[in-house]
Amino acid sequence: MKQAHIKKVPLFASLPEGELQQLASSLHQTKYPPKTIIFHEGEVGNYFSIILKGKLDIVKALDSPDERLLATHGPGDFVGEMSLLYKDGQRSASARTRTPVTMLNMSPEDFNKLLTQHPSLSIELLREMSTRLRNTDNASIRDLKEKNRLLSEAYQELKEAQAQLIEKEKLEHELRMAHNIQKSILPKQLPSLPGWKVAVHWQPARVVSGDFYDFIHFPDGCLGVMVGDVTGKGIPAALVMATTRSVLRSTAIQQVWPGRVLAQANQLLCEDMPAGMFVTCLYAVLNPKDGSLRIANAGHIPPYQKKDTNILELRARGMPLGLLPDMDYEEMESHINQGECMSIFSDGIIEAHNPQREMYGMPRLLECMAQSSCASDMIQAMLEDLASFIGSNSEQEDDVTVVTLERTPIS
Repeated sequence: MKQAHIKKVPLFASLPEGELQQLASSLHQTKYPPKTIIFHEGEVGNYFSIILKGKLDIVKALDSPDERLLATHGPGDFVGEMSLLYKDGQRSASARTRTPVTMLNMSPEDFNKLLTQHPSLSIELLREMSTRLRNTDNASIRDLKEKNRLLSEAYQELKEAQAQLIEKEKLEHELRMAHNIQKSILPKQLPSLPGWKVAVHWQPARVVSGDFYDFIHFPDGCLGVMVGDVTGKGIPAALVMATTRSVLRSTAIQQVWPGRVLAQANQLLCEDMPAGMFVTCLYAVLNPKDGSLRIANAGHIPPYQKKDTNILELRARGMPLGLLPDMDYEEMESHINQGECMSIFSDGIIEAHNPQREMYGMPRLLECMAQSSCASDMIQAMLEDLASFIGSNSEQEDDVTVVTLERTPIS
């Protein structure tokens, strides 16, 4: 049986029957299951093997990041010849079975005796070894080319990532500067009026904000109060915010009536408002001496006045700024008595959502206002209730701005 298998091996096909029989008697049959390491790279080889059945892989740098498949051998192929020909006898690669493998193993003594008796086998063996070495060299060259290609791609990706990082750092620096500039155009100090307490909270959802607030002091002692909200977020909204605030302030100085201020500002803003953008704005003029208040509204959330535990909506109709020219803005009057307060806010509170996508909403805000003290205490209560509603891990969706005016006893 062995002799029949050996005769099918190209290396031994030319041997006479008697020598095939003698060779078969010197070989030992061994079986290996799949994924078995038959020998390791670097160990001393002590046999020459012929594969009868199955397949095995010849591998360099086995079980390392640089592992590389050199060849796959099957029935009729032989392995282990190089370690028997080298002086140090070390294996040049590892062998691992891919399938169940049956092999015939020859000792170094029998191997040397065979080559001595049959020099032609040495020539055939050298030819096979040369072919394998050439194939190994070609595979190594292909691997090196592929690694070089991958290295070039990685280097290019690194350059692109570095450029993106530099660009991101520049953008972040510019955004921080934009935030500081934007913050600098908002009032640096809150109005100080005898018998009044003014409180403000301004919290952008991003580095820059589309929300704004402002106070205008008039020669007769009256105080103009405005809160605005530009559609959108980021740099475009911040630029429109700065323009709108400037237009409103310059217009308010020339006009007494809030409705006329919004109408004139709207006319100016319509000429240059970017497509798809507009501004909601609440503008009120307070006479701190008697508590009288005149309000005009350009599509903003109405302000609310707290009288004891009652919350009154101060409604005045008007279109947002920058949408349509030639708009008129309704005015309404109110009066704030001692112990009462008025709150103006943007929609960043009422349109906030919790993880279940439920909206905070106006009813919850009004309930919070009814149960809170005025001015800064009310703002703190709103923010705490909002934080409890949306959860600590939720991202702020929109800018939040709140302004409260509370009338207090004059000490």
